[in-house]
Amino acid sequence: MSDPMSNGREAHAVARRPDEVPSRRRSGASLLLWLLLLIAIIATAWYFLGRQEDRALPPDAVPIGETAPEASRSPVSVSPASRDTTARERAAAATPDRDALPLRRPAPAYPAAAQRAGDQGTVLLQVEVGADGRPGEVSVVGRSGSRDLDRAAIEAVRGWTFEPAIRDGKPVASSIQVPVEFRLDTM
Repeated sequence: MSDPMSNGREAHAVARRPDEVPSRRRSGASLLLWLLLLIAIIATAWYFLGRQEDRALPPDAVPIGETAPEASRSPVSVSPASRDTTARERAAAATPDRDALPLRRPAPAYPAAAQRAGDQGTVLLQVEVGADGRPGEVSVVGRSGSRDLDRAAIEAVRGWTFEPAIRDGKPVASSIQVPVEFRLDTM
């Protein structure tokens, strides 16, 4: 058998070695974690700096009095996604803004009392036209001089149909003025 003192030293020495090995591994693991963290920070910075370069720069300022060059609008310079518009969208974009227009204007009935009295004149009416082209409120802006002619003009315009006003390619409600003329020689 061996010396009991020597066994104790060996046992104690064996017990110390496992403690020493993990400390070396911990320092190696912490160094690896620091390197991974550094690589992650560099990659993140590189990503965000690269994104800033992709942003479009604002156009250069043009001095007052000079004309700014316009970008080409040829089909080749336009991206394919922007060329895929429907015919309705192109027509709406090509349609300029405009006011409402009368489409169907049946002639007003000439009031018998005004005809016997020889009344003539032009009535100017303010018409609120809806987005559907139907007249809403109708009011007299300029009188003809005959109450009967004014009433007949209002009743006639309430039966008219209109092409609605167009704003940004879409029909909208609007207000227009329309003259209604009463002449005896046309009767």
